[in-house]
Amino acid sequence: MKFSHRYPLRKWRVLGTHLFLATLGVIAVVITMHPWAGQADDGDTSRLDRTLVNVLRAGRFTGEVEATLEARLGRRIDPRLADLGRLLFFDTAVGLYGDNACAGCHSPARGFGDTQSIAIGVQNNGIVGPNRVGARNQRRSPLVINTAFYPKLMWNGRFFAPSGDPFDNSQGFTFPQPEGTTQFPPNDPTVEYLLVAQAHIPSTELVEMAGFTGTAGTIGPRFDQFDDGDGTPVPPPAASGFRNEPIRQAVLERFNAMPEYRKLFGKLFPEVRAGAPIDFSMFGRAVAEFEFTLVRANAPIDRYARGERNAMTESQKRGALVFFGKGNCVACHAVAGKSNEMFSNFEMHNIGVPQIAPAVGVGLGNVIFDGPVRTRTLDWSRSLAIRLIATNSADHRCATWRCNRRSSTTAHLRGWKMRSATT
Repeated sequence: MKFSHRYPLRKWRVLGTHLFLATLGVIAVVITMHPWAGQADDGDTSRLDRTLVNVLRAGRFTGEVEATLEARLGRRIDPRLADLGRLLFFDTAVGLYGDNACAGCHSPARGFGDTQSIAIGVQNNGIVGPNRVGARNQRRSPLVINTAFYPKLMWNGRFFAPSGDPFDNSQGFTFPQPEGTTQFPPNDPTVEYLLVAQAHIPSTELVEMAGFTGTAGTIGPRFDQFDDGDGTPVPPPAASGFRNEPIRQAVLERFNAMPEYRKLFGKLFPEVRAGAPIDFSMFGRAVAEFEFTLVRANAPIDRYARGERNAMTESQKRGALVFFGKGNCVACHAVAGKSNEMFSNFEMHNIGVPQIAPAVGVGLGNVIFDGPVRTRTLDWSRSLAIRLIATNSADHRCATWRCNRRSSTTAHLRGWKMRSATT
């Protein structure tokens, strides 16, 4: 072939290279625009879906646990009772020290979980957020979302339903002393659910809400330093040697002296409307009812299990197969039976990781470590854990501690008032 004198061989080569690259560019655009671009072969996808569906069925994961709440309660959620519980959840009046509410450690901005790596209860700086300062407790506060389905509450499972069902009080509910097995006896009509019983406790905890005012010389020398004289003095112990019930009665005295709260409780409890005092079972029922509204179980894995096959990516599906299959993550992050699809077997484990906590002292820490903790649920993000496994992530902590919430609660928080600071 002869080349024109106007286009020597070198220039033809350059022109040919440009044409070749342009052709590749057109091909790339066509491939990108094609509907099957970036997707697995239909046959591979079908096989993957069939395998994962069978694995989920074998593991008894349905993705429908959220829809079972009212059936488990045996009734509809009472919105008026839940709204009263919401007010109590955000009110510092529930603690004798007067500077902390449930929302102080279970912040809506963190999916009703803690803003701290280790919780800060009483003697805080009045901020809910990263800049919260004060004496730390011993662990991070657990999430409140989905606790309605937990058969054991708290990291060490110390509040639990002997029946294995948090909606079944036929065997009562078991707590440490002084409540033990007698405070919440079998078939108590006012304490039907584990969350109602649990709501009796936070106000009684010195490090969380009650404070140490008036306790100097009664607990131990290491704790005298926390008695700063602020807030309402903590009552002395009862004949049992414990302060829990005296503290509850002091909190009730406070609420019964508030006309607005008596009016709100009176609208829901006829006995209060007739002049009877507010009691703590009413308080517990209201707080628990609010917490029942915080059930969220609609992550991609839930939707997939319900039949929405496009709810998860191919990578997430392969990760789910590892999680429920070869990886056997589900052995501890269980879903079947009493686990109520909460991704925990609710058993206690000592995994050899040392407790890291500040020394006891004002502004440092005000509690002493007491032992192992249960398998953490994956409610911060069910789907994130699966995605991390699929991408061979080495940092499982991100999936189980603080990356993403299972689902957003922003829409449910509009109009709520809370003190929060992030700067």
